[in-house]
This record gives sequence, structure tokens and C-alpha cells, in this order.
Amino acid sequence: MELAPEICRTIFDALEQTAETFVITDAAGIIVYANPAFERLTGYTLRESLGKNAAILKSGEHSPDFYAKLWTTIKAGKEWTGRFINRHKNGAIYHVSTRISPIRNEKGELTHFLALRHDDTRETALQDQLRQSQKMEALGLLAGQLSHDFNNLLTIIIGSMEVIMEELPKTSVSMKLSQGILQTSKESSELIRQLLIFARRQEYAPRMVDLNDIIREAQILLDRLLGPGIKIEYSLARDPGKVNMEPEHFKQALMNLVINAKDAMNSVGVIKIRTFSSSEDTAPGPGMKPGNYAVAEISDTGSGIAPEIMEHIFEPFFTTKPKGKGTGLGLATVYGIIKQNKGAISVESKPGEGAVFRIHLPVV
Repeated sequence: MELAPEICRTIFDALEQTAETFVITDAAGIIVYANPAFERLTGYTLRESLGKNAAILKSGEHSPDFYAKLWTTIKAGKEWTGRFINRHKNGAIYHVSTRISPIRNEKGELTHFLALRHDDTRETALQDQLRQSQKMEALGLLAGQLSHDFNNLLTIIIGSMEVIMEELPKTSVSMKLSQGILQTSKESSELIRQLLIFARRQEYAPRMVDLNDIIREAQILLDRLLGPGIKIEYSLARDPGKVNMEPEHFKQALMNLVINAKDAMNSVGVIKIRTFSSSEDTAPGPGMKPGNYAVAEISDTGSGIAPEIMEHIFEPFFTTKPKGKGTGLGLATVYGIIKQNKGAISVESKPGEGAVFRIHLPVV
């Protein structure tokens, strides 16, 4: 059936103006048409794309078997539906739901393929955040249950050792060994305390505070803690907005992030601590709403975080430090503190470019 020229023009205008991506390739996968939405999605202009194989969009995330099955399906004249992980012209990874349909000529010969693509990058990121949040909730429940039991045992050990040490000669080997046991027990008790914070089961008394005031209180301690090789730069907004939280909890979260940054820089570099107010049109994290937030940002000039590590950094006991150098509870504790105070924490990083941790807390 032949269409009137004005109808053909309307169809073409619709393809050019729609937000969905349309791509037509020949039977070999060479691009012969792409609408403007394709350029917005991929970064490649129509001039750059025409005559190129659609493989220019490959990210390397899919196996050869994935593409083999795709081609087997569409060359058999069947429609293929699935999701691609592709690479933007600038190198960024994006996710697209795709439907590829065969196009036949009047003789029934397969001549072209039409691909309809929808950008799923944001939806995929939100799903990943939800899964991570659910996993952390489960780990928090387990950590809370175990921590109380261990804490009861350690309380008995510490109390008993203090009584025993009162009857031991001050210079005896038994006294020295007992001191070591007591010190180790107290250190273990501190780890349990961090686990309880991570599990959000520690009692706390939130009140209305200004993040700037807490940062200023911690400033002297932070400066002494980091040593001469680390420089801290502060950029505190005049009024980032007051939040409802336990001040000591935020101070601990801040110190954990700063110590983590110090370790990432091998004790040499610059840490920037910044506060500002933000009006978010979208929720900054799972379970949160758009609105006004006070934001604390801690950035460093360290080596950055590898992509394969990024999704694990807030998990308890996960650490990239050598054995005996880290417990893997520092960032997990920060995560627990921020979630306990109805906030969100996010991280941005690229290898070799440092890391930026951003804490959003709802303004009272």
C-alpha cells in the first residue's frame, strides 16, 4: 500500500522528534538511518554513524555468545528483545532496552533491521540502589543480633581481667599478658560498638544541629589526626540548613571518611570538606523524597576507587587494605550512621582521580 506524501512526511517528522531512539541498519548491521534521539543517547552524530557498523556502540560487557544468539534470531526473521550495555562516545556506560525487528521487501527478502531503543540507565541505577539497600538491611540485622551476644561475652572478659590484674605482681609476665588480653578485649568492644552503629541498634539522642558546628568541633582533632603530609581545606556554607541527628554520630562518620581518605592518599595529599544546601528535584537515595537537604561533601586527591570495588565499599568487613591493617567497618559504620539519621550517602570516583563522598541529610 502506497502512502500519500503528506502521511510519509508526518511519519518521518514523528521519527525525527520522538524521544525514543530509532536505528535502521542493512542486513549486515551497517547503519543507514538514525534519528536525533540516537545522537542524544550515544553521542554519535548521524554523519559519524552512517556507513558504520552498529558495533561501534559495543562496551565489551557482553560475551560473543550474546551477540551470536542475537544474530541467529534476527537473521531467521524473528524479533529480538533484550537489554544492551553500550558505551557512549565519551566512554560512559549506559543501558538500553532494545527491540530489533526484521524488515522485508516486496519479495519477502530480509533487507534491513529496525532497532527501537529506550534508555534504561536511570532505572537500572535505581534498581541497583534498591538491591544494595536491601542487602545492607539484611546485613545490619545480622550484625545487630551477633553484636549484642559478643558484647555480653566481652563485658565478662574485661571485668574478669580487671579483677585478676589487681592480684598480679606489677612486673610479672602474667601481668603483661593480662594487659594484652585486656587491651585486645577493649579494642574488640570498640569494633562491636561500630557494628551496632552499622546495624542502627545503638541508642542515640538526636537533636537539631548545624553541620558546620560539628565540623568546627572536630577540626582540631582532624588536623592532629592526619599528620603533616595531609592538608585539609574547609569550605562551609553560611547556612547549609539544620538537621535532626546525634552530633557524635556525625562526628564519627566524618572522622571515618577522613581517615579513609588519608589511607587512600598514603598520608600525602589534600582533603576538602565542604557543606552546602541543596534542593533536590529527585530523591537522593532509596526511601527518601525530593526536598531540601543539608549536604556534607568530603573529597580527596587519592588513587580513586576501581569500578569493581565501588559497589562493595559500604559492605561490612569488605576492605582492600592488607591483612591486619583494616577491619572493613569504617565505611559500613558511616553508612549505618547516615541511614539511621534518615539520610543518604553516595560516592563518585574514577581510578587516579580521587573520590568524593556526599552526605545528604534532610533539613528540619
